Amino acid sequence: MKNQPDKPTAEAAASRRDDIVFPTLLAWFVPGAGHWVLGMRRKAVAYFVIVVSLFLIGAALGNFTIVSFKHHPYSFLLHACTGAVSIVMTLITNAMENMHNPTRWGDIGITMTWIAGALNVLLIADVLDRANGGPFESEKPKPSLTRRFLRRITGGRS
Repeated sequence: MKNQPDKPTAEAAASRRDDIVFPTLLAWFVPGAGHWVLGMRRKAVAYFVIVVSLFLIGAALGNFTIVSFKHHPYSFLLHACTGAVSIVMTLITNAMENMHNPTRWGDIGITMTWIAGALNVLLIADVLDRANGGPFESEKPKPSLTRRFLRRITGGRS
C-alpha cells in the first residue's frame, strides 16, 4: 500500500493562516515591520524610513493638521494605510483642532501623505505575497550583470 500524503489538519491550516496574517497586519501597523518579521531587515529599515519620512514631511508641510477625518475624509482613507503613524498623527491633529490652519504647502503635504499611504499598501501586498510563498520566494536570484560578464570573459573562473 502506497503512503498517501497527510491531509492538512485544522491546526496546520490555522498555523499557516497565522503565518500569513501576523506579518501582514504588522506591515500595516508599522511600515516595514512585516518585512522585518520575514527576515528582510535592511529592506524593513529602508521601507520604514521612506514611508514614515514621507508621511511626517507631508504632515509638517500641512502644519500637522491635515491628517483629519473631519476635514479630509477621503484623504484619511490613504492616511489610515500607514497604521500607527496615522493613528498618532490623528491624535495630534485632534489635539490641535482649534489650530486647523494648513500652510500654503498643505496640498503638497496631503499629497505626500497620500503617497506614503499608497506605498505602504504596496508594501503590505508584498509582505502578503512573500508570507504566502508567492513567486518572489520561489525564484532563484540571478547573478548580477557584472558577475555574469566577469564569468564570460574569464571562462567561469571568477
